[in-house]
Amino acid sequence: MSVYVSRFLLFLKARLKNPFTYIWIVLIAFSLFLISQSVIPLSEPSEVLILNEAGEYGERVMELLEVNPEYGGAYVFKEAEDEESLRTLVRKGQVACGFIFPEGMEERIASEDTKRMIVMVTSTFSAKGPAVRETVFAALYRVMNADIIERTEPDLFEDPELVRDHIREKYDYLVNSDEVFGLEYEVVETAPDASTDFLKDSSDPIRGCAAVLIFILCLYSASSYFGKAGRFFKALGRKEKAVSLFLYELSSVLIPAVCGFVMIRILHPAEVSVLKDAVVYIIYIAFSCIWSGIFVHFFRKTEHYLPAVSVLMFVCFAICPVFFDIAGYFPVIRYITSFLPPAFYLYML
Repeated sequence: MSVYVSRFLLFLKARLKNPFTYIWIVLIAFSLFLISQSVIPLSEPSEVLILNEAGEYGERVMELLEVNPEYGGAYVFKEAEDEESLRTLVRKGQVACGFIFPEGMEERIASEDTKRMIVMVTSTFSAKGPAVRETVFAALYRVMNADIIERTEPDLFEDPELVRDHIREKYDYLVNSDEVFGLEYEVVETAPDASTDFLKDSSDPIRGCAAVLIFILCLYSASSYFGKAGRFFKALGRKEKAVSLFLYELSSVLIPAVCGFVMIRILHPAEVSVLKDAVVYIIYIAFSCIWSGIFVHFFRKTEHYLPAVSVLMFVCFAICPVFFDIAGYFPVIRYITSFLPPAFYLYML
């Protein structure tokens, strides 16, 4: 053990004398600061289809859902041509989800027969279904409450207290009744064992950028395996070589990694506790060192290895949840990206 400790201290001392280490410290600090001061534009609003078979009553709900484009909005609600096209577009992931307003919806609501009334068609290509559902129900409740007041106006408005009690009773029923929330869900081509927690958005620009930069530094450091240092590692036994290479990787990223963690806590502590953040970060650093140590063995020359590192950097920024969590639309991506240390780190948080 003392041999490995001495070896690690020698590696670290060599790194502290290398100007390249301080260049990476400045790069990480400057990059994270720039990202913290940047405003990332929002993506285009998600499209939601509504098949209105309820006639005028459904149109009243859709009028409340329409938002003027100049005011923005998270969703764009459009009327579907028919049920088949609605299901096809949801299945292909071209729209976030769809709703079917049935015939006789107004009469059923008036008689409080709302169980399995509205059909919601969704798929695992989008994780926005629950949020869209709340938006649609909010518009529906506004129409329902307006009708409740209109129907009871002649009898109730002579007594203000009676109006208040009646509306409160109806409100409690609408909020607490299982029948009102009795949507019939149809999940199209659901991934096995998919859950809301699995599909949650894990993107974090500051932590993600720091993770990618540290990971790339790890990979570049591993390229020493092909140089003079490689002769030293290749002369060792299998176990000793693995441990020594890990310590070499750790010494290479330790100081920049500490800088990255300090910047994360200063710029974006968010809701992650210091203890959890530190533990996950340490696990991530260890995983990155092991990952790069294994990855470098797939190549024989540095001329082949370094281009692969450059490609990996772009891949990490593209599919790992740094600025955008693509797994929210294509859940299978999470199984793939989990093997990449930056995504693994963000998913653990």
